[in-house]
Amino acid sequence: MGRLYTRGGDGGLTRLGDGTAVPKDHRRVETSGLLDQAGAALGLARSLAPEALEEPIRRAQEDLMALMARISRARPDGPIPSPEELEARIEAIRSLCPFPDLFVLPGDSPSGGALHLARTLVRGAERQAVALAREEGADEGVLAALNRTSDLLFALALWADREERVGRIARRVMQELREDPPRCGVGLEEAKDLIEVMEGKAREVGVPMALAVTDETGALAAFLRQDGVLPVSVDLARQKAFTCTRIRMSTGELAPLVQPGAALYGMQNQRDFVVFGGGIPLWRGEVLAGAVGVSGGTVEQDVTVAGAGAEAWKRRGR
Repeated sequence: MGRLYTRGGDGGLTRLGDGTAVPKDHRRVETSGLLDQAGAALGLARSLAPEALEEPIRRAQEDLMALMARISRARPDGPIPSPEELEARIEAIRSLCPFPDLFVLPGDSPSGGALHLARTLVRGAERQAVALAREEGADEGVLAALNRTSDLLFALALWADREERVGRIARRVMQELREDPPRCGVGLEEAKDLIEVMEGKAREVGVPMALAVTDETGALAAFLRQDGVLPVSVDLARQKAFTCTRIRMSTGELAPLVQPGAALYGMQNQRDFVVFGGGIPLWRGEVLAGAVGVSGGTVEQDVTVAGAGAEAWKRRGR
């Protein structure tokens, strides 16, 4: 690049692309100058934009440079974007985000604000180009391209604002997750409440029992061994709950499925699997949260006590 200054324009004159000397307030200079301003605003927009918009904005900058070259007569026959090409880009953006019916107040995002600024500058250039066409003859390709380009910049601004809103929501959600991470599985206090309910039901039944509550992985969340319970029941209660977390159904429902000739025959031989009643899964909506497992009485008694825990879980609106 040569010197930035030549002193040739100190008298208020400049030259068009074809060498013609004109005043600096000539209509062609003014039109090109507005597009130059718009291109600078697009540079600001691109520096602030999310990655998805960087290339579309750069392409719009290149379009403006092509229009400047045509208007300033640097390349009077140079290619400029067609209305159809610009419309296709606008429709592609419309498929990504809805266009409002009402007037848009700029400022929802830094990039969007800069794009709106560029849009208004292109509108100003379009008005100058209309006057230029009236004075020197119309270049309808330029007029149509300017009109569609301002529409394109409006669409890009809406896209930028949408990306900012989505990013803002995502950041807020991530912050909330860091501050209060959600838990799908049964928590300790929840498990203790269920143990208390099942312990009360076991007293009603009148048989000492082992009571287990697991989280969604099958790991124990809480456990109670009543006095007098058989040692084998201690393992069985946990295994019943564990089995539920693996098969997503109660152990009572599993029993007929593992009989000879049934669909799951052989599963009863899996380690820590129990295939008779007393284990019931717990759901949080449609997501498995854990399970309860009870052992110590008859199968019917175990199911009754486990059912009390499962019903208590449902009543709490889990």
